[in-house]
Amino acid sequence: MVDHPAPVLALARFASENATVSSDISFTHDTTAIEVATLATGAAIRWVGTGITDPSVITAAATANYDHVIPPNAIRKFVIPIETQATNSGSAVGINRGAGLYQRVAHRSLGIASVFLSEY
Repeated sequence: MVDHPAPVLALARFASENATVSSDISFTHDTTAIEVATLATGAAIRWVGTGITDPSVITAAATANYDHVIPPNAIRKFVIPIETQATNSGSAVGINRGAGLYQRVAHRSLGIASVFLSEY
């Protein structure tokens, strides 16, 4: 399904144009998947845990901490992974929080280019 658009409207959209540093995004309470699109150069993303205070994506070989790399001029879809076992499934929260999914992601372009991210 990589070449097919999501069958619903995006819950949130972010564009990082010509950024040279990481961008940290907090998901909505109902986000369960994301789509990342790159232009001109690739990008790296990192799932950011709740207790992480420095969400930077590092792509240097000696200290790299990224989870996924998206090639140039590509679109990739990701289901948000589980960060922690949910303990309060009866509360009135969205599926993201209720299922214990990661609540943040950081992304960084691998050069001077744009990265677009949509939440579903």
